[in-house]
Amino acid sequence: MDLFIDFILHSGIFSSFLLLYVLWKNGKKEFHFRVLFIIFLWICLTLICFYGFINESKMLFFATFLFQDTIPVSIGPCLYLYSKAIFYPSRGMLRKNSIHFLVPVLYLLFASIPKLLSLYQSPEVFGHLREGLENLWALSNINSLVYCFLSIQFLKKTNRIVELYYANMTSADLSWLLKLLYSVIIIFGIDVSITLYEVFIEDTNAAVGIIAIFVVFSLIYLAYHGVSQTKVFLPEFLFKKDTSESKLISKKKILTEITNTTDTTLHSDIEEMKSLQRQLDTFMDKHKWYLRTDLSLKFLSEKLGISDKKLSYILNQIAEVSFFDYVNRFRVEEVKKKIKDPAYAKYTLLGIAYECGFNSKTSFNRTFQRFEGITPSQFKNQNIV
Repeated sequence: MDLFIDFILHSGIFSSFLLLYVLWKNGKKEFHFRVLFIIFLWICLTLICFYGFINESKMLFFATFLFQDTIPVSIGPCLYLYSKAIFYPSRGMLRKNSIHFLVPVLYLLFASIPKLLSLYQSPEVFGHLREGLENLWALSNINSLVYCFLSIQFLKKTNRIVELYYANMTSADLSWLLKLLYSVIIIFGIDVSITLYEVFIEDTNAAVGIIAIFVVFSLIYLAYHGVSQTKVFLPEFLFKKDTSESKLISKKKILTEITNTTDTTLHSDIEEMKSLQRQLDTFMDKHKWYLRTDLSLKFLSEKLGISDKKLSYILNQIAEVSFFDYVNRFRVEEVKKKIKDPAYAKYTLLGIAYECGFNSKTSFNRTFQRFEGITPSQFKNQNIV
């Protein structure tokens, strides 16, 4: 069993280093990248602490103990801050949200540091990590659980308008972050259950090993899905336009705001709206803007010389289509042309998809099948002799 746990921990540490490398290599300066890097660094140091504990390496254990002991109370607020930073980036964001880290700071000062000192001075260093602090440990988990649920509610609220503004993102594309939150909730549930078992029944030496297995399994699972959905794992695509929180409530509220705006051109003749739609179609076909992976509603509205509110109204009310579907219809048609073109015979389907503006295999396959009713592979087999 010890060898198995040792293997699990090695796998987890390697996976976390891989994720940290990908984040570091990305080289982005946005605040949410730094928060995500800190979260995975914290997880990595926690796994190293587990490794030191199981292998009785005092140096590793004491060097990383504070990270391992404070992560249950800190990761929830960190994930909440990360979720908000993606959608509402602003200067001084950490300062504005510092209140959320009051409990973690108090826990560090009055629980983790005293516990580390007592462990260091005790001859039975590896006797029992949580002696006398079981209830406080459970409460620290509850603190992060509350923040995880707040983050989930926040994401579900903002997901509703994603497809109105961005062509390479649907609400499903944020599923990676939801999976991360649900994984953390499951691990907390297991940790709290083990703690309650130790409080009311008996101590168990398998506690660290059990938690380590679930942490590593979740880490590898998230790493796989994060790398395969790079735009979610490294979300530089998100909301580069100015977006106020009041606009991110629901599609209905946005459309109500559009129809009530003081912009008089919004209420122009229907024929003018249809003329602008035809002009947009012509420009899209001529300039092939849909080939841009970073295409946004704001970009197209600037090219047409109208407000993004007006363009959103034209697409949703006149064309009766979301911005996401409008752009990706062009991309799918372009993919179909290239599949039939002998000049692209040596290209893979994914290579063609990238040429046509898609930015991930998952998004490409899902979108193509939704429009055509068959997979890209089936379409290629039907059209290539």
